[in-house]
Amino acid sequence: MIHKKTKDGKYTLRTATPADAEQMEEVQRICFPTLAPHELLTKEHFANHIHVFPEGQLVITDRDKVIASSSTLRIQFPKLDHTFMEVTDNLWITNSHIPNGEWLYQFDIGVLPAYRGQKLSTELYNTQQELVQSLDMKGQILVGMTIGYARYKDQFSIETYCEKLKNNELTDPTITPQRKAGFEWVQPIYHYLDDPTAGNCSVLMVWPLEGVSFQEYIE
Repeated sequence: MIHKKTKDGKYTLRTATPADAEQMEEVQRICFPTLAPHELLTKEHFANHIHVFPEGQLVITDRDKVIASSSTLRIQFPKLDHTFMEVTDNLWITNSHIPNGEWLYQFDIGVLPAYRGQKLSTELYNTQQELVQSLDMKGQILVGMTIGYARYKDQFSIETYCEKLKNNELTDPTITPQRKAGFEWVQPIYHYLDDPTAGNCSVLMVWPLEGVSFQEYIE
């Protein structure tokens, strides 16, 4: 299990416990105000994630307050056009988590607004990459929400927005930091979740360990 200080020494990054579930729900509710209610994770979901795959659930705390959290499961490389509800087993992960899965799939991450800009999400990604290595896995997968599309939805389609992101012609509050952290662009999934402000879209990205290729899964 993980328990350490963040790089600046201000906060604690650790493995989540059942006692954190209620605060993790609050972090998600604040971070994803436009996500469809049936896709929002509850304290019951978070508690089950901790039960099913305890090593993969992380929080960052400011004293006793959860200020950021990240939820993952182990899988084999997914089909490219999967949805959020499919990969999370309708949010529970009980049947979609594969104990010996080769890839760590992050399906939720949130940092409270007052704590953004301190690279806390990057610390979570880096810690997960260390977990991947310690568990002898191949790398991380995530599907980042195109949160920034809300600013451009009256100008062009979500397909055009994603193309501009891929070519670094635009930046996105979620996708751009994830790419800078180490994740490599694979492709958009245009019906990944139910959030019209994000065009119902997210971008599939992969961060393999050094020497690991993921090209065989996407050809």
